[in-house]
Amino acid sequence: MNKGKPPNGQSSCVEVNGLWKIFGNKPDEILNGSLRNAARREIREKTGKILAIRNASFEVKEGEIFVVMGLSGSGKSTLIRCILRLIEPTAGSILI
Repeated sequence: MNKGKPPNGQSSCVEVNGLWKIFGNKPDEILNGSLRNAARREIREKTGKILAIRNASFEVKEGEIFVVMGLSGSGKSTLIRCILRLIEPTAGSILI
């Protein structure tokens, strides 16, 4: 009997839900304000803050190979640093 595993046999190893990382003071101005859905460039120009990760959500199942791909400066390293808790996310949850 497999305790703690769903019927399909694949349990989650990592779950990321609604993850945000905003560099700068008072990130709630973006999270709860009118700039929540604005372009990264507009956020930086208007607030001086850097939006590194916006509302990222994914799940990695046991035995699955998961790849993080993107252009330079798109937040890949920041995402991994948040998952490893080398830096604290601004909002969202990470379950390992």
